[in-house]
Amino acid sequence: MSVLNLRQFSYVMLLGTVLAVIVQSAAGQDLKKFSRPRTVSKATTLNSVPANKEVQITGNVIKANGDTISVCDMKGTETVVVLNPKTKIATHQRGIFRGPETLDQTALMIGLRVQVKGKGNDQGQLNAKWIKFHDSDLRAMTEIETRSIPIEAEQARQGEQLEETDGVARTALKNAKNAQDSADKAQAGADKAQNTADSAKTDAANAQIRIGAIDDFETTESFTVLFTSGSFSLSPEAKARLDVFAAKANATKGYVIELSGFASSEGGAQYNHQLSARRVEAVMDYLIGVGNVPNRRIVVPYSGGTMSPVADNNTRAGREQNRRVEVRMLVSKGLAAHERVARTPK
Repeated sequence: MSVLNLRQFSYVMLLGTVLAVIVQSAAGQDLKKFSRPRTVSKATTLNSVPANKEVQITGNVIKANGDTISVCDMKGTETVVVLNPKTKIATHQRGIFRGPETLDQTALMIGLRVQVKGKGNDQGQLNAKWIKFHDSDLRAMTEIETRSIPIEAEQARQGEQLEETDGVARTALKNAKNAQDSADKAQAGADKAQNTADSAKTDAANAQIRIGAIDDFETTESFTVLFTSGSFSLSPEAKARLDVFAAKANATKGYVIELSGFASSEGGAQYNHQLSARRVEAVMDYLIGVGNVPNRRIVVPYSGGTMSPVADNNTRAGREQNRRVEVRMLVSKGLAAHERVARTPK
């Protein structure tokens, strides 16, 4: 070998040695920045990052939800990390000839150990500038997740089979108990069957009677409210009578109230018709508003004007009798019979 060739060979060997030292030094410096001790997966406290303060944290991803992840450090402190379109997600540089690999947020799997740098926001969260991790950790987490999928699927399948078997057993036991209960009750039911049939015949006969009489009403209470000439105001005596009537009505079942208003022959026909209508409305309003009688119990009031006089309109006494509202309580015979039967102790 010539002297020139020997020198060139020496230069190449020297350059290779220098490059090897540089590569090893760079890789060592990168690994010193991010050591991998045991992991922590359960947080005990929540870290609140001061707003606009730049911090750097190291820990494991314990939560991933949309554009946020939670990182738990070795002390069990959880920090909520916010991702944004400018957040750089990449592996650590692995040497001069192997640069970092840029990834998206799907790489941030639960359990992955990461290093995060960013600034705090107003909610105490960390707005991430960059997130770094070892590519070997990513491969390990990917392999674990890949292996866990079929295991979880098999566990789910076995769980479903166990649940189905348990369900069948429970159903069988329930059916057996129901069958025994049905057998125990069969004899008692047979003993009561004849009595039930007899009672049904009696009830059916009574029901037919009540249905036939449901539209048959009888008057149980009636009185007349009198008014002065041209007036539709209730007198104190009239109000007292209506109070007693309302109390009886509220204690009665299956009833309706019929109101009919009239006037004397004084004045024109249209005037007397309107006056009788106001009189019957005054009675109805008092029964509903003061006596608490449900308005559904009052049938359509009738305004008769000067029709159906009960006395001679040519006399003063007769006209006083004709200025009136007739109040009647009518009870359905069928409903009243039903109430009496319902209240009879068996």
